[in-house]
Amino acid sequence: MTAIVGPNGAGKSTLLRDLAGLRAPQRGAVRLGDALIAELDAAARARALAYLPQATPLAYDLTVADVVMLGRTPFLSRFAGPSAEDHRAVDRAIERVGLAVAASRPLSSLSGGERQRVMLARMLATEAPVLLLDEPTAALDVGHALAFMDLCRELAAGGRTVIAALHDLDLARRSADAARTGIRAPRCA
Repeated sequence: MTAIVGPNGAGKSTLLRDLAGLRAPQRGAVRLGDALIAELDAAARARALAYLPQATPLAYDLTVADVVMLGRTPFLSRFAGPSAEDHRAVDRAIERVGLAVAASRPLSSLSGGERQRVMLARMLATEAPVLLLDEPTAALDVGHALAFMDLCRELAAGGRTVIAALHDLDLARRSADAARTGIRAPRCA
């Protein structure tokens, strides 16, 4: 697991969006294996990597399970509903973030931290080999933040690539195998 650390405005989120193929880097190119990320179609990119932005619009009023099922979209057939494997992936993801008891609740009934855990579960449901997380613990209480970062370490130990932008240096030090920064902190006069 790699942490990208630095002050606000340093470019951590921009770097993650570049890696996710959501914008073109100012210089160079992003590769995923042998493929240029910019040349992958949206479905192939979504199967290969999952990106969790800092803020996710939550304008829909679906249940927790329905929102997490959105993470399976790249695997769904146009003409068939979700498969048994899709449902298992959703159930596993919801369980891993500790929201199994809330699976049938509407998203609007959850706290901000619980909603963030739903978005984390949606990302996990993709079962993508590369996970890009932008401040994934920002809305979480300390216990859930530590539990989620432990889960990220477990996923990395299992072979997934996990890259997270973090502000919390202690959390980065505790969680990451490597921390990257070339960013200078602002000076206060």
